[in-house]
Amino acid sequence: MLIRMAWRNLWRNGRRTMLTVAAISLGLALLITMVSFVVGMQEMMVEQVARSSIGHLQIVRPDYLKKKRVGLVFPEADEITSALEGLEDVKAASPRLRFSGAIQSSNSPTMQVVDIMAVDPKREAKFSALVDKVVAGGFVVPPEEATDADAPARYRSRKGILLGSKLASLLKVELGSKVRVDTAGLRGGTVSGAFYVTGIAKTGADSFDRSLAIVGIEAMRTLANTKDTAHEIAVMVKDHSDIAGAATRIENGLGDVLAKLETEHPDAMVTVAPWWEVSPEIKDMLDMSRSWSSILYLFMLVILSAGVLTTVYMMIYERRREFGIQLAVGERPMRLFASVMLESFFMGALSVAVGLVFGGIGAGYFHYHGLDLRFLLGGFDVGGLFMENVYRGSIAPSVFIEPSVVVFLGTILFALWPSMRVARMKALDGIQQGASQ
Repeated sequence: MLIRMAWRNLWRNGRRTMLTVAAISLGLALLITMVSFVVGMQEMMVEQVARSSIGHLQIVRPDYLKKKRVGLVFPEADEITSALEGLEDVKAASPRLRFSGAIQSSNSPTMQVVDIMAVDPKREAKFSALVDKVVAGGFVVPPEEATDADAPARYRSRKGILLGSKLASLLKVELGSKVRVDTAGLRGGTVSGAFYVTGIAKTGADSFDRSLAIVGIEAMRTLANTKDTAHEIAVMVKDHSDIAGAATRIENGLGDVLAKLETEHPDAMVTVAPWWEVSPEIKDMLDMSRSWSSILYLFMLVILSAGVLTTVYMMIYERRREFGIQLAVGERPMRLFASVMLESFFMGALSVAVGLVFGGIGAGYFHYHGLDLRFLLGGFDVGGLFMENVYRGSIAPSVFIEPSVVVFLGTILFALWPSMRVARMKALDGIQQGASQ
């Protein structure tokens, strides 16, 4: 009976109720869309960071994360990579060597400082976002003349290199051009080698395209006079929502291989590091962006409080005489309190239902179509990793559940004070105030 009466009372002034529901549901729809955008941007950045350079996890020496010294390599890299590829959590794995060096060509008088990354082309191509950014040639492929079985030995020994578009422009080179790479050796000194441009990539991030230089890992191992070593092994996991759990399982799964490495090379032990340990500056950026969700929720509650308090107070003001008469004939104050709270409950539930529909439309649009800001900002890089400015909203359950809970509980919370005013109302005061309207 009380529920039916509360529902009927809610529609005694249908226009006011509909306006309040429309305002709250519109706010919820906007909140869901904005949270979807923020969460989607976070998910995109994590995936972009993983695919552009770091991976979800890395197998590295612990001291390499802090010092980044070129000599901090570990052996048995290919064996560890093969073991990783056999684990259930692992989607792909790729060993890498990294060097700081300089590159120059006979076509340009300038020498460009670059970060050279040596990769296993086939393994890296399984997940690297750079594969899709190649605008000329191929992704770390050998020169055509080196693949000809009848070619002279000096041709077959040629090595390919992938350059960023800005770097290629500065060096004034194109496909087939020869460049010279100078870099620090693993054991000190400087090593040099000739490479032939077999690919040019364009990410849209100028600073990234100006320093991008990737070669084959076997070519770099030969140049550095080392075998089966790596600075890092990038790992992509199947479930990116459980990277921390995957790191623990992968470390346990590599138990035998790591035990062998510790026995044979006690000074070159490795650890499984999640991406946020490899690149803490990216993590700080994501933590800052997550604070926007809290700000959005607070902003929504401020708007919600005005709408709910105004509506409930107007409802009570118009019905003071009615409440006074009910109290005079023996109605219990707590029953009036429950009646007003039920009306607020229905108003909140209706607002959430409508808001979910329109919020779902907004979040779905951004998820499937995205927001392309490349015309405005282009690409950019953070910590040596390139990012794209095509953002897609998330449709994770939390995007809809959290804002809906905030709005619904906010509606109930802001209705408590006026409902308590009704419960404390004196019968005579209610009748007299209602009669003076």
